[in-house]
Amino acid sequence: MKIGRIHLALFIGVLAAVLDPATAAANSPAATAGTDGFIVGGVRVALFILGGIAVAAVVAAAVEVTFRTVREGKWSSDTQPVLSALVAHRYYTRVLYGVAPAAVAAAIALVRGERVSAVIFLFAVMTVTATALRANKRPLHLMPIARVAFNACVPVAGLAIALFPGAFGQAVIGDSSAVAALAAAVTITFMSDWLETRFETDRPVWTAVIGSASFANKLASEIQDTGIRGYKVVGYIGEELAGQSGGVTWLGSLEDVRSAVRDQSIDLLVIAPQARRLEVFERAARECLDLQVRMIEATALYEDLLGHVPIGTINSAWFQFIMHPRYSPASPLSKRALDLLVSGLMLVGAAPVMLLCALAIKLEDRGPVFYRQRRVGEEGREFDMVKFRMLRPDADDLWATHTEDDLLTRVGRVLRKTHLNELPQLWQIFKGEMSLVGPRPEPPSLVNELSGLVPYYERRALVKPGLTGWAQVRCGYAGSRFGTAWKMCHDLYYIKHRSVAFDLLILLQTVHVLVERDREEQLPAKDFILGDTVEFVGR
Repeated sequence: MKIGRIHLALFIGVLAAVLDPATAAANSPAATAGTDGFIVGGVRVALFILGGIAVAAVVAAAVEVTFRTVREGKWSSDTQPVLSALVAHRYYTRVLYGVAPAAVAAAIALVRGERVSAVIFLFAVMTVTATALRANKRPLHLMPIARVAFNACVPVAGLAIALFPGAFGQAVIGDSSAVAALAAAVTITFMSDWLETRFETDRPVWTAVIGSASFANKLASEIQDTGIRGYKVVGYIGEELAGQSGGVTWLGSLEDVRSAVRDQSIDLLVIAPQARRLEVFERAARECLDLQVRMIEATALYEDLLGHVPIGTINSAWFQFIMHPRYSPASPLSKRALDLLVSGLMLVGAAPVMLLCALAIKLEDRGPVFYRQRRVGEEGREFDMVKFRMLRPDADDLWATHTEDDLLTRVGRVLRKTHLNELPQLWQIFKGEMSLVGPRPEPPSLVNELSGLVPYYERRALVKPGLTGWAQVRCGYAGSRFGTAWKMCHDLYYIKHRSVAFDLLILLQTVHVLVERDREEQLPAKDFILGDTVEFVGR
């Protein structure tokens, strides 16, 4: 379906491109012969006919499917909604973020007297760009600042691509029209974000857990704590818990799954980690294949909705994604290029600040400027991570009798509060020892300790450590073993979903985290993410 949408958008874009004079060569006779495009005569008519047939086919199919769906629902005793919440959300977001900004920008250009072919070209290019940029699902609902920036950049990118041919010939639309179209598209995008939030609040995805009441309550609690409005756990299907008071509602046993789905208009069934998977699949396939309900395993839901991998509910088979033929992580070339570009620019821009920090540290107590810590990097290789020194020069000898706050220098307090002590690591990123985004490097002693306690902890070393990361923006400061394990759940998510686009979003979200000043994320129930390993990590 995703490929079909992209192909349709590309067809519209190519059709609009060949009809727009800005794509013609400056000295083309056909381009100067007319004012409405460089494709003339029978070819032009044929293209319009093909485009009209394609549009008519899509409209006819949409009308037919809509009427058939409504008619079947009207004349049957089925009380299910015409569209499930999952499908409605998907269509709604496509219209809000894909079609609406492009349509408004095109309408502005048309009202301002631009050529019809240019308006079609603008609409097509903005639609294609939005489709391409939003093709890969990203956890934007967990990244408020990055979400705003991304939503604003999509129409900007679409308009920029549409105007690019004008650099080599006739301008597609005028400058004033371009500014007006851009302002309208960005405004509609921000309105779309508000409308999407309202829609998700009014019609969340009604979710039922196939498993225990305990797991259903914990899932409902984390969804609520995370601030996700688009999903609501309405109950659980399984063995009834005797004497239960409060929490989610029991909807029936597994044998009653069909009636529970129909009576409660369930949109999504979540298979708990403790459930008997084969039995659940067989029963669901027998009872629910003809319904609109969808089913997902809890581990996959954690990734899609909550942005982490619960390490207590997976096994080694989860890592098969790395060996899957379709797995395509970020290109080492593009990631390294991003590291060099950003770290180089930041080193140049931060050089005066770094010089002032070094002078302040040296003048306060005449001690060393830098502090080096041994850390574990990519593939287990150890390296020295460099920071500006924040503690007294004799801090190593006073740890037993003093707290860290007592050992902080006056300059060190400012450096820690502003995170300027991390600036020397930009040079290590430039050298290639670290990356801008990745799991935070840990001391070898802690890695050896946690490798025997936290499942798969050593596999963080599959990627280069970073200055910031998904775990840092989501979990804040890890002040315990369990906090470190919680960050590990997010590190695994990053390893699986890493890309240059995701890195850029994390960098944007890091700004929000820095403003919040070392917040400490509220942790979920320990066994929710660690399963049976909680007794080891919690010691």
